[in-house]
Amino acid sequence: MQFVAWGFLVLQALIVVASLLGYGIFTSRPDLLVQVDPQARFFTWAFHGFAVGNMLFGGLAVVADALLKNRLAALYSLVAVYAVSLASELMGTGWGVPFGPYSYTSLLGPKWFELVPLLIPLSWFTMSCVIAIMLATVLLVSWDLLLDPAMSKVTSYWVWGEAGSYYGMPWMNLFGWGVTGLVLFIVLNQLVARPQTSLRFAMWVYGVNFALPLGFCILNQYWIAVGAGVGGLLLGLFACGVSLSANDRVGYSAKNAHLQKL
Repeated sequence: MQFVAWGFLVLQALIVVASLLGYGIFTSRPDLLVQVDPQARFFTWAFHGFAVGNMLFGGLAVVADALLKNRLAALYSLVAVYAVSLASELMGTGWGVPFGPYSYTSLLGPKWFELVPLLIPLSWFTMSCVIAIMLATVLLVSWDLLLDPAMSKVTSYWVWGEAGSYYGMPWMNLFGWGVTGLVLFIVLNQLVARPQTSLRFAMWVYGVNFALPLGFCILNQYWIAVGAGVGGLLLGLFACGVSLSANDRVGYSAKNAHLQKL
């Protein structure tokens, strides 16, 4: 059944590739768009359909993988992360806490209470669940350093109530992401039994989700965002590698000491 999770991830990856190719080609050569889609109906639909498909298939990939490992833990984790992230997003869209004032447009589909798209909490679950085995908060914030310029400045999936200095994003948003990510990390590791996943699958999920905003930022020459996002990613992976190496040394020392006692 593992192929189901990988199948959803492949579908998400295909959407990412199609989104980047379509945006890159037709924004640089609008004359081609006039030829293949004179009224821009498909191009307009793609901004909605591909975004929804990207979040949906990414979420289904992680849910399917989690259910395969431990059904009960997967359900507990999904409900817990969905509820906590939805509450955080509702506070953000309603009162501007902890991200700063912002609102979602209609491009991401139906919304809870006309405020938060249904798939946004699923997206939090997608990233939180797979990077909980890595350096969660750092990698989550690194993703947002690319995601916000790509999704609120290049496109208009959400709109900030007050323009900030980082491609229109207020710096308070990073604080909100860090706090929310930390809370979700605690929920997944302390309060509920987080379903285990392989490092290989987790890295592919993170990579696919990282690729879309990275591609948009590169195509628009947002080099500060590219540097910040990639730099944060490398920092997180380095810290993760150091942590894993330290754990291996501790495990090896403990095993060696046990053998000496024998």
